[in-house]
Amino acid sequence: MSLCLNRLVILAACLAPLGVLGCRFNVRDVGFVDLGSEPYRLYLFVDDAMPAAERESLQSIAIATFYDSNVKSQLLPLGQARQTEAGAFLPDGFTGETPAAVLVSPDQKTTLPVPLAKAGAPILQTAWDALEPVLDSPRRNAILERVFDRYGVVLLVEGRDDAENRRVRSMADAAVSEITAKLPGLEKEIQQPPVVEVISLGDFGSEQAFLWSLGIRKVLETPQVVILYGRGRMIGPVLSGEQLSQSSVSAILTTIGLNCECGLDRKWMQGLMVPLKWDRNRKQEIAKQLGFNPESPEIRIEMSQILAKGGPGQGVNRSKIVGDTLDELLTGYRTGNLAASNPPEQSAMPPGQVFETDKPLAPGFPMSGWIALAGISILIVGGIIVLVAYMRESQ
Repeated sequence: MSLCLNRLVILAACLAPLGVLGCRFNVRDVGFVDLGSEPYRLYLFVDDAMPAAERESLQSIAIATFYDSNVKSQLLPLGQARQTEAGAFLPDGFTGETPAAVLVSPDQKTTLPVPLAKAGAPILQTAWDALEPVLDSPRRNAILERVFDRYGVVLLVEGRDDAENRRVRSMADAAVSEITAKLPGLEKEIQQPPVVEVISLGDFGSEQAFLWSLGIRKVLETPQVVILYGRGRMIGPVLSGEQLSQSSVSAILTTIGLNCECGLDRKWMQGLMVPLKWDRNRKQEIAKQLGFNPESPEIRIEMSQILAKGGPGQGVNRSKIVGDTLDELLTGYRTGNLAASNPPEQSAMPPGQVFETDKPLAPGFPMSGWIALAGISILIVGGIIVLVAYMRESQ
């Protein structure tokens, strides 16, 4: 009898990995969890002689404006600023006579001046209106609502060429349709498909802070495209010129639905987040939608461990190897499309590269289902073997 128990223990140990083969998160899920991203910094530079009461009032306005957001504000008198690292962000020629605000990117490589003063109006009256657009603007609000609720958003920022705007819009719609058709085959369901959103030439000025955070500084002759997902994150680069094509948009969109163990570099799964509020109501809505609480320490630890293990080429349910650059991503995407439509021996693949098609083995039946069936089959066969061995020993 003890021999049978030993065999059962061995069988259970063999089957245990099957329970963890399928990651319960996808890239979109990871995009909602903050695993230690750097905030934006907003520095308020004021004259050394500004009265303490005015300083406190201005600081209070900034704190109230950026509460529950990924923007951290700090008020600094001119003399103090010059003695800290914030001094590197002082506006050219700033004398302190009129307060100045500067928004600094998380990597501290780019800045955006935020004009605080208006002629003839006290600074404490104009500061609210000046600071609020950093987090709150009409098109940005509407776009982020769709980012939170859907697979993702293809954001098209119009250029001056109307014909190109129409052509790229048509191309983006085609890429969205392509991804939408693949949703039933995802290992983890995403109910709402991606959509295309547009920021027109007329909206560019009022969305300056939003577009600056995405790396879009000015209007070009041709459109620019950015893909957003999860917690207002940007995935991949700004697409324009030769990089902007249906295949590039489709390739980046495809990564959002991948299993979190797909081997995708962590910097893609935790892409740059735009300045936004993340209050209690939003947290509750997102937790209900996802089926887990992205603010939970346990979830953060679990995801960190998964991403730490999932280096390039790892992950049982990996669909393709994706690289650090758009060219590497597109190479993997084209290879994947080719291999999915031709027998393996006819597909041109680099030596040593492992390929697994992103199609399910049967229409509408995900890989995780086949893994579960394989586990059940092994359990049944193993049970029969143990039972036969036990009967023989009993004779």
